[in-house]
Amino acid sequence: MEDTDKKFCSILFDILEQKGVRHVVCSPGSRNVPLLLAAASRPFMKKHFVVDERSAGFVGLGISMVKQEPVALICTSGTALLNYAPAVAEAYYQSIPLIVISADRPIQWIDQDDSQTLRQDEALKNYVKKSYSIPAIGDDDAEMQWFVNRVTNDAVMEACGRRCGPVHINIHLSEPLNLKKEKNNKPIRIINEFIGDSIANKDIIKNLAKEIADSKIMLVAGFGLPDSYVQKAVSDLSRFPNISVMAETISNLHLNENDYSIDSVLTAFPIEELDKLAPDIIITIGGSLISRKLKEYLRRNKDKCHHWAVGYSHTTSDPFMSLSLKIEVEVSRFFKNISSALRKLKIAETAVNYKLHWEEKRQHALSLKNKFVEKSGWSELKAFSIILNAIPKDYNLFFSNGTPIRYAQIIKYKLPHASYCNRGVSGIDGSIASAIGASFVFKGETLLITGDLSMAYDVGSLGIKDIPSRFKIIVIDNQGGGIFRFIPSTSQLEEREEYLCQAPILPLQDLAQGYGFDYFEASDEKKLYEVLPKFFSSAQKSILRIICDGEYSADVLKNYMNLNFTIGHN
Repeated sequence: MEDTDKKFCSILFDILEQKGVRHVVCSPGSRNVPLLLAAASRPFMKKHFVVDERSAGFVGLGISMVKQEPVALICTSGTALLNYAPAVAEAYYQSIPLIVISADRPIQWIDQDDSQTLRQDEALKNYVKKSYSIPAIGDDDAEMQWFVNRVTNDAVMEACGRRCGPVHINIHLSEPLNLKKEKNNKPIRIINEFIGDSIANKDIIKNLAKEIADSKIMLVAGFGLPDSYVQKAVSDLSRFPNISVMAETISNLHLNENDYSIDSVLTAFPIEELDKLAPDIIITIGGSLISRKLKEYLRRNKDKCHHWAVGYSHTTSDPFMSLSLKIEVEVSRFFKNISSALRKLKIAETAVNYKLHWEEKRQHALSLKNKFVEKSGWSELKAFSIILNAIPKDYNLFFSNGTPIRYAQIIKYKLPHASYCNRGVSGIDGSIASAIGASFVFKGETLLITGDLSMAYDVGSLGIKDIPSRFKIIVIDNQGGGIFRFIPSTSQLEEREEYLCQAPILPLQDLAQGYGFDYFEASDEKKLYEVLPKFFSSAQKSILRIICDGEYSADVLKNYMNLNFTIGHN
């Protein structure tokens, strides 16, 4: 088999292959031809071809989310690299291992008014764990080949290290770019890494367990990827009577259904009543929280609480203004050790009913919420309550940012196989591309629930080649940015509709037909119940448009989130 004649490119891809990089998202260009040839000559790698680098970055993100393994991105020189930035930033804050490989002109031609040249070295430095630059010269020099081998090994180890994340390899390439030679099948040097456990000390575990046994504990789980070990460890720990769980739906923890009713319980009771249930210790795992209510509640009680952050982090994050302990360790192992130590201890009398008290509050809150939803008219809230409880349990579910992910937080439903959202930086861009990338590597059905604004923003991703027939999209059409009609900072602005909500031109039926999707539509409760079974059973990739009045939906949601004021508290 033939390979590119650029030895640095061959070395780079030999190492990626040996290190287990199975998926490469490729975008076309001329300067990156040697990189594309190197990828093409390695059949062990699955190549995905996406023209638009912005979409390509999110496709790689979606693949890596589901596979939980590094994914390589290849782009040409110039602004192509900058189009990766939104997806790379999301990957950084979600700890997703993307390996960005950008082709560049020889360094002597940067800033010389040559075509497609800009300063690419470290262009993504604020959003990657590490940047690497490989020069265009020294291809035949043994020492330079050793250098390329070393930095590529380092890049993969960095991407997949304690806290995963994106890295950037910028490789300068000189012409000619299209020459080939016979592939070199000699063994390549691979550097492996062993990472030890940072908290194996039994005395440390014993002391922390004693503190937990004497305290009221709130275990808060933000976004996270599915992990069976974390699932079991959290499930075991949550059985202790002094530990109450607040888990977000995209934590991918399958626990008691009531553990997800965060906003429901925090909005159903007067503040003074909830303050009596403030924890002594907050233990957090996972990424940032969606729930503004929970953040406000814990910040309000910061003087009563200590916060322990468990897991590998990129910085010292103190969202509740009460951080007292960073525990940089594998979450599952730490919780397993803590549970083992707790079984030997007696839970303090002052804390033994803590879980029960929160459970009683949740049950009452959910009863109120269910009555409210049942009586509410046709709105986004009503539509989401129907949709989320109809999703088959074996689906992978993606949410766009804005109102969709918030509705997922407040409506009680049985969680599907796994749930995802780009909550690292919470942008509305790339939702479709991320979900499509995920559908490439998940054998079951993948469903994206998005708003019309987010759909319009990323609609070009519908043109990505070979989207599986098992990919489906539900579009909540509320005539623009519905979240701006709800959040306090914008909902009362007289300029809101003209400057913020701005309903996009979105001919979904025509787009569905043009891109080969089945199309369904519902504009009331009866019609939604009729079309949902057909939508889910469709053998083709499909789009379901659900039309709701945006103004009325926002009013319903406001009332729902202030339930104890609108229907009274008993």
